[in-house]
Amino acid sequence: MKRIVLLTLLALAACDGKSTSTTTVSHSSDINGVVTKSSLQMTDYAMRAALGNNTTTAAYVTITNKGTEADRLVSAACSCAASAGLHTMEMKDGVMEMGEAKDGFAIAPGQSIVFAPGGNHIMLQGVSAHPKEGDNVKMTLTFEKAGAMVIDMPVSNAPLAKAGL
Repeated sequence: MKRIVLLTLLALAACDGKSTSTTTVSHSSDINGVVTKSSLQMTDYAMRAALGNNTTTAAYVTITNKGTEADRLVSAACSCAASAGLHTMEMKDGVMEMGEAKDGFAIAPGQSIVFAPGGNHIMLQGVSAHPKEGDNVKMTLTFEKAGAMVIDMPVSNAPLAKAGL
């Protein structure tokens, strides 16, 4: 298997007084003559600080598929939490419902998936280190085709992603 992974961290840019981080992962594989290429861009990512003794918090990111083939976010993991799950949130009959996205999130070419407060999010449980605002944590996002990638996610109580619902 030939695997090339390119991670590029772009310079932080000011946007409405907030810093924006961008990470792009490109992956190419040739397995038994099947060539797969993907290019995913992560922007507006941050983890909300766990308040007080709370051991649960959330992380947010916008993922854009810049490639020519669909990919799927299948899991997440964080260095500061015992577990991380991909979750959905939606209003049903006036009630907010949250659930695990067991099949992950498909991202078609040219499309984006937004993880933001009040919407899709990465649920972090068993937070042990209690990172505070201004810290960074290692977040691993694993994709069906692009594989695992680690981003240095800032901890912020004002996540960069726009609120969902």
